[in-house]
Amino acid sequence: MMKNAGVFFSLSLMLLFVLCCFMLLNIQIEDYSMLQRRTKNDFETYTPVLYVTNKIHSYDEVNGVSVENRDGQKIIKLSDTKSDTYLYRDKSKLMELCVIKDMQPDFSTGQALMACDDFDVKQDENKIICEINGVEFYVELRSGVAS
Repeated sequence: MMKNAGVFFSLSLMLLFVLCCFMLLNIQIEDYSMLQRRTKNDFETYTPVLYVTNKIHSYDEVNGVSVENRDGQKIIKLSDTKSDTYLYRDKSKLMELCVIKDMQPDFSTGQALMACDDFDVKQDENKIICEINGVEFYVELRSGVAS
């Protein structure tokens, strides 16, 4: 009888160990899935924000950054000595269009960059205030006043 109790105890201990392993594995799978969802959400939210911020900083010079309203659509115009670059939203995409300086832009030919659910932009004296995918942020212009 004592021998059976030892076998039963050993099997019970092994079963407890296996159950704990499965519980830990299940917890890790749930955590990994949650991390993937959060990473995807962060990518979709903050990538357009960072892209627009870096673009504005790269054109930050006197009369280099301005906000325009074309056909009821807010557009960021980035200018340098040879070209104009436009950032805007079209069909739930953040679009970019580069044209030769002072050439009339055709916004239907812009390049789709990434998904963008909403895009709003305002211009203050020395900052550009944007709202992209529900995230409101501003970019301070180091050159002083926006054009």
